[in-house]
Amino acid sequence: MDDTTRTEYPSMLGSLQPTQAVHVLTERVKRINKINGEIAEWLQERRKVEEQYVLSLRKLLQFKVPNAQSELGVFQAPWDKILQAVDATAQSHHQLAANIDRDVEAPLRAFGTKPEMQEMIATSGNLSGMARDLDEAQKKVETLGKKGTKGNAQKLEAALSKLNSSTQQWDSSAPFIFESLQALDEQRVNQLRDLLTQYQTHESDQAQRSQATAAETLASMLEISTELEIASFQERATAGRPRLEKRPSTRQTSHTAAGQSQSQSLAPPNHSQIADDTTSERSVPVEHRPPPPPEPKQETKQEGKTESKLRSRIGTMLGRRRQSVHSGFGTVT
Repeated sequence: MDDTTRTEYPSMLGSLQPTQAVHVLTERVKRINKINGEIAEWLQERRKVEEQYVLSLRKLLQFKVPNAQSELGVFQAPWDKILQAVDATAQSHHQLAANIDRDVEAPLRAFGTKPEMQEMIATSGNLSGMARDLDEAQKKVETLGKKGTKGNAQKLEAALSKLNSSTQQWDSSAPFIFESLQALDEQRVNQLRDLLTQYQTHESDQAQRSQATAAETLASMLEISTELEIASFQERATAGRPRLEKRPSTRQTSHTAAGQSQSQSLAPPNHSQIADDTTSERSVPVEHRPPPPPEPKQETKQEGKTESKLRSRIGTMLGRRRQSVHSGFGTVT
């Protein structure tokens, strides 16, 4: 206990009977232990949630798919990053559970075993005894007072002495005990505030670790390239295989064959073919030979001769007309 003077709890004695004051102190001591115990139980359940979450995350890491045979392609590195993030999250939550147990729950449970707390429990018992003695002395004085002083003067004097002694003891001890209770209560409140602050600090640290892990994993997701996946699959599918020659389609083949047959039909016959044809014609009897093909008509030559004659006639007619015209002019002169 420090040397600071505390007056708030001792001032309550002016409004409480000794038995009432004992009840208030006893209930307050019980409440201190009850509050700490209840919060410690909650923290234990909170820690169990973290431990169960860690077990679930580690079980998730052993999940059978995706695996090495999944061929994730460009997703392999990001997926590895996701698994690393899950493992890091499991470690972070395991650390949170351990911190809650060590830094918050255990000190809170230990408050009830502190020497100050044990002393206050013992002191509350002593205060209860003093209140009981004071109450009995006061009742005895009242009883003897009702009977009068005749034959009871000595007993009444002894009872009054006992009452004065009990009253002095109460007046000297009760304020100090209540001051000690206030100091213990302040210590309990300060510790609980500090422990809950520490708990929330651990929660905040865990959240920051998770945020940093998530940000790093997110950056890996943003680097996934669709073009790289397409190019990589093409390279894997054709690796070690020579490039095949381009096969002509059925339509191209038919057009090529038709063009070759047409060119062969239009090409002039060579000398060997003419010789073969002549030889074959001689070997066949006359009566079995086919008639010779008709000779081409001389239409082109005839048309040329006709056009020449027509021009000659026209020229003759024009010459005669000029002569007649000139002779006519001469006669007039």
